[in-house]
Amino acid sequence: MTGARRPHVPVGQRRAQLVAAAVRVMQREGAWALTTRAVAREAGVPLGAVHYAFGSKTELVRAVFEADRERSTALLRHAVEAGGSAEEVLTRALVGYVDTVVADPGAEIVLQELTLLGGRDEDLRAAARESTEQYRGDVLDLLQRVAAAHGGTWSGDVEVLAESVLGLLFGLSVNWLCTGDDGLFRRCAAAAARDLAARLTPGGPGPQRTG
Repeated sequence: MTGARRPHVPVGQRRAQLVAAAVRVMQREGAWALTTRAVAREAGVPLGAVHYAFGSKTELVRAVFEADRERSTALLRHAVEAGGSAEEVLTRALVGYVDTVVADPGAEIVLQELTLLGGRDEDLRAAARESTEQYRGDVLDLLQRVAAAHGGTWSGDVEVLAESVLGLLFGLSVNWLCTGDDGLFRRCAAAAARDLAARLTPGGPGPQRTG
């Protein structure tokens, strides 16, 4: 008697399944416990299915970063598209980010751990660097969109502002993971949005979009 053939799963669907399984493994055991074998076991698929969907563990990690970035990019763009004053848009973006962290702290822990592992693991370093650069680009895009929407210019170096916002959010997230103070987390994000909006000077052509 022969075993039943496994149904064919489109590669895009398989990749999403494996990314979700990888996140579950890391939430439960830590990012350092991630192996393709552990992901296969978690997803209930042969090890070969993981290697077919992802050529290496590094590629799988990139996909985990990309899945989170897709969510954050959508959040930032919604913040702009919903309209309002610069402060309202920035508050919607920054506090909205806080809300996603509070709603799923396990996912934030995974992302923070993977980023830190990039500082120790040569294979993961490029993936962590690419992810950080992409997040930085998303924040820069947010600032450029806000300036364009309000016909203003940012005082100071807009790339420095973007990097400062990114560092603030990541740092606040670490503090919140340790303290669990939701109110302080949100108040800090709202204050950062207010202070940032004050640096938008009315008038002028606004900063040029890049890319």
